[in-house]
Order: sequence, then structure tokens, then C-alpha cells
Amino acid sequence: MDATEEADMTDVTSRQTIVVGVDASEESDEALEWACTHAGPDDRIVVVHAWDVPLMTSYDVAIAVDPVEIEKMAKRGLDELVDRKDDDRLVPVAPRGHAGRAVIEQAADADLIVVGHRGNSRLSMMLGSTANYVIHHTDLPVVVVRGDHQRPARRVVVGVDDFDDPEDSPSVRALQWAYRVPCVERVTAVHAWYLPPLAIGVMPAASNDMAAMDDAAQRVADRVVAAAGDPPPGVSVTAETARGSGDFAMIEASRAADLVVVGRRGRGGFSELLLGSTSSSTAAHSHAPVAIIH
Repeated sequence: MDATEEADMTDVTSRQTIVVGVDASEESDEALEWACTHAGPDDRIVVVHAWDVPLMTSYDVAIAVDPVEIEKMAKRGLDELVDRKDDDRLVPVAPRGHAGRAVIEQAADADLIVVGHRGNSRLSMMLGSTANYVIHHTDLPVVVVRGDHQRPARRVVVGVDDFDDPEDSPSVRALQWAYRVPCVERVTAVHAWYLPPLAIGVMPAASNDMAAMDDAAQRVADRVVAAAGDPPPGVSVTAETARGSGDFAMIEASRAADLVVVGRRGRGGFSELLLGSTSSSTAAHSHAPVAIIH
């Protein structure tokens, strides 16, 4: 195989398929814009707009709803959206069914899912949106586009935790994923720690203990950075610590970031959905888009 053939192989293997869920909202428009900004020139962007026949009930009125007409309207609106973008990478798809499930099905062979999120609280995540459904039903990286920072992701903050096996560490995977963000210039790995409230009578001076815990947290952050390997040329990486819970630290860091990246442990279940994990809480409250890496 000569150099030209190797280059061609590299180009093929580096192409991505990105699935974007859209509807008629401003949030979904921002999600599509984010995907277009961060996709490569040869990437394929599948734009998914799910539709369904509305459930209409009444005691004395029967309203005929034509599924064919609804499907035509959905496809017409999606085609208009894609035409406005004038981007050859966009592939419109308008399946019938639940929006979250439609996005998951279209992403069967994809590399990344991008969704907008209109909620602004943990309650919105608990009640369930398309973003929330997708986060909890896929093993793919998911970018939830929200907040005020829709510019290219040059400043990326990654939340990291300690690990036993670097090959099975969500933090290491999240940091490595952040290195591959197309526009990234600076990556900050942040390990947060905090002391839970204690109900005791007399609290001795804790400054020495706090300093020791800061040092221990810094060692964790440094360890994750070392395990992730060298960043690509032109990308700087630093390891930092923050006092506070993981979600609080990420939400605060998102104020000055273009993208927040968190690894998800995959424990799942109703308890995570109800109580909120670091990833779910960050996605609900971040001031910048959030990438959740499974």
C-alpha cells in the first residue's frame, strides 16, 4: 500500500456520522448549528425530526386526523430547515414515533448524538425530555446543546474522577474524547472534592486537612491526565481541582467554558434519574453545551 492509499484509508476511517434531533424549537436549531460547526468536511449529519399522530379525545366531538398529511407537513418542515442550512453533509430523516426513540434508532451506526435541551432544572430532566431519554438509552457520546456559549468549543472542561483500571475509566475516556473535539485549543481536567456536612459539637481547625485533601485531589487529576496520554499537537492540557460536589464544580466551570465533558458510569436505573447524577445535573444546569461520554 503506497502513501496515497494510506491517506485515503485514513480519510475514510476518520469520517463520522452525527445524528441530530430537531423539532420546531430554537433549542434544536442551536443543536444543529453546533453539529454543523464541529463536524468535519466529510462527516455525515443525519437530521432527525420525529412525528406522530396527536392523541385527540372528546366526549362529543370526533376529529379525523390524516397521518399522511401530518407526515407530509413534518417532511416539508424538515426539508425547509435543511435547505436553509445549504449544507451537503445534512441528511434529513422524518420517522414516525417517539422523538427520543427515533434518534436512538437512527444512531445505530453513528459516532455522536447531538440534541438541544430546553429545560433549566432537575425537574425537567426527571419528567423526561428528548435529551433526557437519549442520555439514558444510548452508549454513544451525547452532546446536549444548552446555555449561552454556542461558539466553537475551543475551551473544554472535563470532569474527572479516580480510577482502578485506566482502560475502564469514564474519566479517561472523557478526556481522550475531549482531545478529539475539532476546534479544541485548551483542555482543563477538573477533579472536585468536598467534605459532607457533619453534625458535631466542636469542629477543630481543618485547614491542614483541607490542604492535604487538595493535594490528594490534585494527584487524582494528574493521574487521569497521565493515563489519557499526550494531547494532539496544538492542544494544551492542565489538571486542576475544585472544592465542591462534582456537578456544582462542572456547572461553575461551564461559565467560562465552550464545552463541558463528563464521563457517565452507566449505573443507570430509576435512582439516577430521580436523584440526578453528575452528568444529568450538569446537563440540566450547565451554562455551556455538555458532552456525556459513556
